[in-house]
Amino acid sequence: MFSRALCLFALVAIAASGPTHPRNVTLVPKQTNKQIYIHWMPWFENRQTNTNGQWGIHWTMANRNPDNIIGPDNQREIAAHYYPEIHPYGSADPITLDYQIQSMKMAGVDGILIDWPGTVQANDLPKNHENCMAMINRLEGSGLQFGVVYEDRNLENTGDRIGQARRDMEFARDNFFSRGNYIRYNINAPLMLVFGPIILQSPSEWDQVFSVLPQKPTFLTLWYESQDAGANAQGEYAWIYSDFMDGLNNFYDNRPLPVKMGVAYPGFYDYYREGGWGDSYFFIAHEGLTTFQRTLNRALQSDVPMIQVGTWNDYGEGTMIEPTREFGNGFLNILANTLGVPVGDKEFNLVKELFFRRKDAEAKKDFALTQKLEEVNELINSVQYERAAELLRAI
Repeated sequence: MFSRALCLFALVAIAASGPTHPRNVTLVPKQTNKQIYIHWMPWFENRQTNTNGQWGIHWTMANRNPDNIIGPDNQREIAAHYYPEIHPYGSADPITLDYQIQSMKMAGVDGILIDWPGTVQANDLPKNHENCMAMINRLEGSGLQFGVVYEDRNLENTGDRIGQARRDMEFARDNFFSRGNYIRYNINAPLMLVFGPIILQSPSEWDQVFSVLPQKPTFLTLWYESQDAGANAQGEYAWIYSDFMDGLNNFYDNRPLPVKMGVAYPGFYDYYREGGWGDSYFFIAHEGLTTFQRTLNRALQSDVPMIQVGTWNDYGEGTMIEPTREFGNGFLNILANTLGVPVGDKEFNLVKELFFRRKDAEAKKDFALTQKLEEVNELINSVQYERAAELLRAI
């Protein structure tokens, strides 16, 4: 529930073995050997998906009410400067997950880095964790891989921080790392990122946390924070900060590390002040689609083996590349075109149309139509876009 940038204010390539994709899935070709991952937030709820029947706090913040219709085509009042084309959703909704997975795959993404809260039982964290599992299960058979970005900030009020972190690692060991589509790098170790670290800031603490694992992960901290994990950290990943291109250039050119991950992002325009969640942090103009193109190009030109797109859907900070009313499919088109994937608005709109048709059939409880639309869904999953479009037109 806190900022992706907040800890940056508070805290002021070895060759990587490429991931092995599961068999019997159809992949989208791209023209780069760098691995492209996308950071996905699991924390959105609407009235249909939330256990209490209320809108989740990441659509409302402190003072917004999505029940209020404020624009055309039933545009709801949400705590964001940008509005998702599929309207405010719940992160565990299977039709929404299919739409997101298919859109990412079309654009040339290799996998998803899931913002994982751990297993702490507080606030909305259990539901966020549940949503993470929904995404992971939905990814099966898609051809996309996944990894996790661990939020050690959630350990702050747990009492036994080391014990809770060890339980989180045990869960990751048994439920994430054992899956065939989990991202692995460097001597086949599972890749794990940490958003910080913020709470566990000594190597000895991470020694204890990782002692429950048979193999330590390829562990990346936020840029300039690897000393907090000591030898447990193999490197760092770049992120979004107010120094923009200067910061990125300095990291790519002047930060020697065994493993580095780059970043591409569309801008930064948070809603915290307007939403009643304190002050805003900084501002990076989107400049239409230009900022995303610049940061993506710079990462591709660097020697990093991996690039993280930040983010798919952090609406509260305005870093989303998910299609919105303001930007349409623009960021996905930039990503696909830059990676050499032969898709465009036609294909992205196909996925969007299928989403709305499936939601309509779901609302009407039209099970026969739902079954027909599932055939279209499977064709898209297998990258048969023309056949999928033909079948959808015929339904």
